[in-house]
Amino acid sequence: MTKRIAVSGATGWLGRETIEKLSLSFPLENLVLYSSNGRNIENNAGAALPTESFLPAIPCESLEGLIHLAFLTRDKVESLGFSDFVSINMSLISKACAIIEESKPKWIVLVSSGAIFDRNSGELETDIMRNPYGFCKRIEEALVLQSAQKVGANVVIGRLWGATGEFMPYNPAYAVSDFIQTAHTKKKIVVKSGGSVIRRYVDAGEFIEVLVKAAANGESITINSGGTKIEIGKLAELVAEHFPNIEIVRPVQDDLLDDYFPRDSDFEILAGRVGVMLSDLQNQVSRTVKGHIAAFPD
Repeated sequence: MTKRIAVSGATGWLGRETIEKLSLSFPLENLVLYSSNGRNIENNAGAALPTESFLPAIPCESLEGLIHLAFLTRDKVESLGFSDFVSINMSLISKACAIIEESKPKWIVLVSSGAIFDRNSGELETDIMRNPYGFCKRIEEALVLQSAQKVGANVVIGRLWGATGEFMPYNPAYAVSDFIQTAHTKKKIVVKSGGSVIRRYVDAGEFIEVLVKAAANGESITINSGGTKIEIGKLAELVAEHFPNIEIVRPVQDDLLDDYFPRDSDFEILAGRVGVMLSDLQNQVSRTVKGHIAAFPD
């Protein structure tokens, strides 16, 4: 019987990255792709790929693995309101758990977030009102693990902190995206913080590839995304290299420090173990600029 891999959130940024990675080693016809509205998508090779609407979908048989990405991002809190944001995400979590318990995949990949931690204490988020996105991600981790245990599936949870990628959508909340947009449209990059802002970035496609290979190998692990560490001003300089005559504007430096990034190197160790070579940040930025420029209107 044909073994399948299911991907929820297939039309989103991480979903597109996942499909491109899977298409290199897995038959596209064996992918079960779930989206919010069931629309078709096209991969970089020009293949039209149908998707099924996730919430009403009937769990399929012979599921080898499930890559669960479907989740409302934190920027949707403002547009939807707190109650709807939480309600929809809980519905997505419940559906993922139902698919796990009915389809019984051998392995599961869940993309979580560094937002699961309270930024002040460093502990797991306990206040849903303060951080509904991070709190819901914490619930998702727990419930997916619980469903996986019922069917004997191994689970790899990757907590994504900072990422780049060809399919990254324009979002001014993401520094690299904001820098690319303003460099393209205004010939200027504005670094808003005068204090040191330190982040770590990983290529989103490589992040997914590491998680999937680890899960397919039978590993069960919860891991932070890691990646290259950089100060935000240096990130602006990397973006500026792709645009002629770019001015970088930044307030006078102060003593404030914003160092929201994972401290461990577990992700790099895991990548080495499963045979994935991680891109340096210069290549990550190049790929992200390419994807953004292709999406900008002429």
